[in-house]
Amino acid sequence: MSDRNALDLSSIDPPIWRVLVDEAVYGPYTLGQMKAFAEEGRLTDTSKVASGDGGAFKTAFQHPELRPFIPGRPEAPKPAAPLDPANYLITIHTDQAGRQATILLLNEMGRFAELMPGSFILHAPVSVSSLREKLATILAERGRFVIANASTGQLAWMGLKEETSSHAKAVWKRDV
Repeated sequence: MSDRNALDLSSIDPPIWRVLVDEAVYGPYTLGQMKAFAEEGRLTDTSKVASGDGGAFKTAFQHPELRPFIPGRPEAPKPAAPLDPANYLITIHTDQAGRQATILLLNEMGRFAELMPGSFILHAPVSVSSLREKLATILAERGRFVIANASTGQLAWMGLKEETSSHAKAVWKRDV
């Protein structure tokens, strides 16, 4: 068989991959060859790889085309789906600085209104645990609060006495 009759697969699987090992560049290789290297253990998630002419060397895991071939490494995490907005009733007991910090936080999170001093309603795409964590950070040493998620029936708080917390757990029921 002459070279004239050889099957040219370069348009299907072009040799565009280069590998950097100890300051030496090897390649170009096809995607099929890169898959074989991964199966042999010669290509790992931290191998330095570049694609195309003049492409920067990055770890093999940073190339989406190579990830499926790298054993023991999960796909890149998918971004979390945005939360649906929920309605919250928030009651705080704090000093003026804590109230101001709460107002600034709620303003960043979504739409809110202060119904009476220390009682707020909030409509925001945030979980009750995240809201509790953020309020706990700004009110840590200077106040307490209770959060009721009116959309799900969840209840959260910080700074209540142990007996009050136990009583709240016994009383608050929500439909699941």
